[in-house]
Amino acid sequence: SGSTVHTSAVDADGRACAITASSGYGSGEMPDGTGLWMNNCLGELELNQKGLEAGPPGARLPSNMAPTIARCDDRVLAVGSPGADRITTALMQFLSNVIDMNMTLSDAVDYPRIHVDTRGQEPVVAAEPGLAVDDCGLQVRRFPEKGMYFGGVGAAQFSATMGFEVAADPRREGGTFVADR
Repeated sequence: SGSTVHTSAVDADGRACAITASSGYGSGEMPDGTGLWMNNCLGELELNQKGLEAGPPGARLPSNMAPTIARCDDRVLAVGSPGADRITTALMQFLSNVIDMNMTLSDAVDYPRIHVDTRGQEPVVAAEPGLAVDDCGLQVRRFPEKGMYFGGVGAAQFSATMGFEVAADPRREGGTFVADR
């Protein structure tokens, strides 16, 4: 199965780092002494349904990985998510929650999500509990609870006036850490 992780970090000097790494569906190889799995580069089946025939030799393979850094006034934010083709919808919903709805990072990460799956003949709206999507005009697939299907946003933010704020998605394994100075 696929294995993608994300780490977000910020510091009090305004530096930020967001890293999303994937072994795709894995080559099964780890070079001695590296601790890093080699990617088979064909792991995002949702984007690369043609496998080896995805494009001409040397062409960059498509990916949804989108580690993101944003700055506004005295704030710096690092955010990202594993989640295959749900990465971009998870990040868009998180960013909208933070920017448009003024939610805390934790509330924005925890808020219910949707994803429109367009891989079939008809689009299907996948929805977590708590969202009113019945009248959207599309077929709806309701999930009984929040789940890993919808990504796993991890975010860290620093503001000189508000300090550190971190959030890890309860949909996936992981956690948060704020170091003492």
